Amino acid sequence: MSGDVFLAYHPLYDGRGFSPLTRSWGRYREARALFAKLGLDRWITTIEPPLARIDELTLAHPPHFIERVRRLDAMGTGPFDTPDTVAWPGVFDRARAAVGATMEAVRRITQGEAIHVFNPGGGLHHAFAERARGFCIFNDLAIAVRSLSQAGFEKVAVIDIDGHHGDGTQEILYDHGALHISMHQYDGRFFPGSGSVDETGWGAGHGLNLNIPLPRHTGEEAYLDAFRSIVPTAIRAYSPDVILLNFGVDGHHDDPLVKLRLGIRTYRFLAIACHELAHEVANGRLIVTGSGGYDPDVVSRCWSVLIATLTGQLPDVPALSTRLTLDAPSREATSRAILDALGRDDAWPQPFGCLLDRQVPTSDPKAAAIVGATIHRIINEVLPLRLTRHDASNAIRPCFPGLPSN
Repeated sequence: MSGDVFLAYHPLYDGRGFSPLTRSWGRYREARALFAKLGLDRWITTIEPPLARIDELTLAHPPHFIERVRRLDAMGTGPFDTPDTVAWPGVFDRARAAVGATMEAVRRITQGEAIHVFNPGGGLHHAFAERARGFCIFNDLAIAVRSLSQAGFEKVAVIDIDGHHGDGTQEILYDHGALHISMHQYDGRFFPGSGSVDETGWGAGHGLNLNIPLPRHTGEEAYLDAFRSIVPTAIRAYSPDVILLNFGVDGHHDDPLVKLRLGIRTYRFLAIACHELAHEVANGRLIVTGSGGYDPDVVSRCWSVLIATLTGQLPDVPALSTRLTLDAPSREATSRAILDALGRDDAWPQPFGCLLDRQVPTSDPKAAAIVGATIHRIINEVLPLRLTRHDASNAIRPCFPGLPSN
């Protein structure tokens, strides 16, 4: 199930980034240095992608918007659509580099040259069709989905685990027919303010836009409960040809922007689970984008866990079976047991012990109760729209401990 990973990496990643948090611009260099320290670079095939072409950008953005970005680049200053996202000389090519790397991943996947491709500079999920915001100019995820559809891969699933809602991806794909899952912090006020359970898509996309909104201080156990109760069921029911995993790691408890209180154990679980799902339903085809994450140490450790998992260099945890990882939580298979197994020293053989968090994040019991109610609502109100199997022999009936499971 594991093997070499293609790394789509443009030299422009080493320069200025889109975020005003300048320290975050060094995350790409730090991550590659850690890959080398851990010996992971031997299992990585690095490719330098071309900048995205204009005809590729127009898969999700109208020409007048693309021209506006080019014009602001030439001016070298000024905001786009929110004050946090500003123009600077070179921003147009930097944005094209992010999209170009994801499009290179699409080409490698569709041509059968790779099954796992990682673009650390992709995942610009706040970019709308005609708005640049939230540190995102062009939406490479939406462009990739439409490009894959044109190439004959009509069923594409996006799993977005960034701590912020993928509002731009949702807007562009709302009636497309792709499956869009977003797990994110949400209270109606936290940026971007969207991402409620009620936003379920329309037209061809009705029932395929799946938001899993989570409160502040959700913590690792409740987060795993939400993922395990909902995501495998939705992915299996939809049965995608390709999975796009937006591996934003700003939900980590040391990140400055998001307050979900997740840890390295969470991101190792997510890497394992999404890798297993890709092999179970999509012949292994998995495109991963880096998205959010603003502490370079956290980002480099989480991305190293991802690469080590995809390449098989971080060995399987003996106590974790595929059933335990991907089945809904039960009294016999709790998320606490998964976290305990992932926290054991023998789950992190050398040289990977350096990836462990120095401190385990805490959770809020009130937040966990909110998560439980959200899970129950999604299972009973959202999944039945399009994402449950109707034949009794193959039905998947996830349940959440302590709540009714109709």
